[in-house]
Amino acid sequence: MLNTGISGVLGVGFWLAAARYYSADSVGQGSAAIAAMKFLAGLTAVTLTGALARFIPIAGRRTGSFIFRTYAGSSLAVACAALVFLLTLDVWGPSYRFLHGPVNGLGFIAAVVAWSLLTLQDGVLTGLRSALWVPVGNTLFSTVKLGLLIAFAVAIPTTGVFVSWVVAIATSVIPLGWLVFRRLVPRHVELTAHRTNPPTLREVGRFLAGDYTGSLFSLAVVYLVPVLIASQVSSADNAYFYITTTIGGTVNLLAINMGASLTVEGSHDPAQLAANTRAALRRMTRIMLPICGLLFLAAPLVLHVFGDDYAHAATPLLRWFAVGAALRVVMETYFAVLRAQSRTAGLAWLQGLLCVLVLGLTLLLLPRMGLTGAGVAEISSLAVIVALAAPKLYRIVRTAPPTPAVVAAPDGDLADLGTPDVTTGAKRQGPGQALRGTLDSDTLHLAVQLNLDHQERRPDVRPGPATPAHGTPAAGAGRTTWGTGRPGR
Repeated sequence: MLNTGISGVLGVGFWLAAARYYSADSVGQGSAAIAAMKFLAGLTAVTLTGALARFIPIAGRRTGSFIFRTYAGSSLAVACAALVFLLTLDVWGPSYRFLHGPVNGLGFIAAVVAWSLLTLQDGVLTGLRSALWVPVGNTLFSTVKLGLLIAFAVAIPTTGVFVSWVVAIATSVIPLGWLVFRRLVPRHVELTAHRTNPPTLREVGRFLAGDYTGSLFSLAVVYLVPVLIASQVSSADNAYFYITTTIGGTVNLLAINMGASLTVEGSHDPAQLAANTRAALRRMTRIMLPICGLLFLAAPLVLHVFGDDYAHAATPLLRWFAVGAALRVVMETYFAVLRAQSRTAGLAWLQGLLCVLVLGLTLLLLPRMGLTGAGVAEISSLAVIVALAAPKLYRIVRTAPPTPAVVAAPDGDLADLGTPDVTTGAKRQGPGQALRGTLDSDTLHLAVQLNLDHQERRPDVRPGPATPAHGTPAAGAGRTTWGTGRPGR
């Protein structure tokens, strides 16, 4: 939760400074370019991040070449995607006009490649069991981009928002890249060279083929919607939308984080899934509903901090997002259960339906209702998914008697993962006592990945080598490696 909190504070702080130091048009253009950069980079990086976390632990002597080939292949693919985007720039509306020209175009392609490397780097560090470096890199990146944003306000007032973001990427990618290839990879090879079976291209291909569809659905919901809205509205309106959705996304991370805790616990101990699900629902409700209610009531005050124009234009939108965050309690809980059970087909189907509904309703309602239409589209889509998920979730939580044992998680705090369960006869803990425990390596691999700049990520809890179908490590197989990256796990 610490990394999520740091990321959220610095992320919102960046856009608060942007609203203060730049015009709404400049913020709209910068946020549009950032949304397009994330979407294009994610076309490969989102999926490959999980593949890195999944296969690096067993890559042995091929670890370095496996990482390098992944970096190279992803960079080439996203560079081509960025080039296609630039060649069709006139289709994407006025917010992208500043990308015209060879210099700006090459800079945008470099930015897309750099962001893909930053995303992949998190998966590499996870696979190398050095995920503690991920929040270090994320915090460094967030801090530097905030400082550059203020410094560029006078020098390049039109493009400073985007340029500060792009330049800051190098402060994370370069030093951590050196650390990976010069320190962490050699150490990993030395430790694992004699007890691993490097993955074949067929194994990697099968992993990606089974995962890519669900990844694209999540990517479209998180990143394609802002690109579509930027192409349909003015730069100023896009600024109001992007900052508002960033605030809403910060609240959504709480539900995602707690759902991830449930996924891991359900995978470790399938017999306790119903009890853990009930506990997760109770705790998510206690945390999320007050926050969502407060955000709904205080929406004008929250947006007023960014400026009167933001409060006037986007208050209804933020209130819709607050309602949506409450609905996500049910949706994220059910998705977490599906991941814990490795029921990826049903999960992908729901993700696909959500994607189609959000994109379709946004295109339908945005011209008729303005920015508020985007909020109505999201709420309507979430309501459909919740209506489908709630009865099934109810049946799951009723499949076992009331909690036979108090478990260390899920309580919304990933620091509890890996701590021993309380025995059946032990005294039940109160809410405060439930926050006990220590961070273990599996927890770190999961927790550090959930941050504001990568909202599409979900834990990878599908069975790995020597792991039975239910997701619990086989006896003597050692620790299960949990990756991150995409939904549909």
